[in-house]
Amino acid sequence: MLVKSIGLAAVNATVSPGILQPWIDEIEQTVAEEGKFSKPAVAYIPLAPPPLLWEYKCKKCRFWVEPNSCTVVEGDISPKAWCAIWLPPEGKPPFSWIRERGIGG
Repeated sequence: MLVKSIGLAAVNATVSPGILQPWIDEIEQTVAEEGKFSKPAVAYIPLAPPPLLWEYKCKKCRFWVEPNSCTVVEGDISPKAWCAIWLPPEGKPPFSWIRERGIGG
């Protein structure tokens, strides 16, 4: 699941905008049928790598719900955490944080 999520996010950002929708639909359908994913099932880590290297935190995910929840992963979720089904918010390209920070151009 981890490789699929990262790979699809990269393709969505660079090659084929909108390719994430089937993945989003699959995640949401699974949750509707089986309930939220457990943290181990999605490789949840409570603290994402340092921001300079990685800006994909739960608080910047499409599924994030303030103050500490997720629509697809069960339990309390840290805003600084990350999991394998992290996806960018609607309308936000996956690698936009690089441009926002002025890295690489």
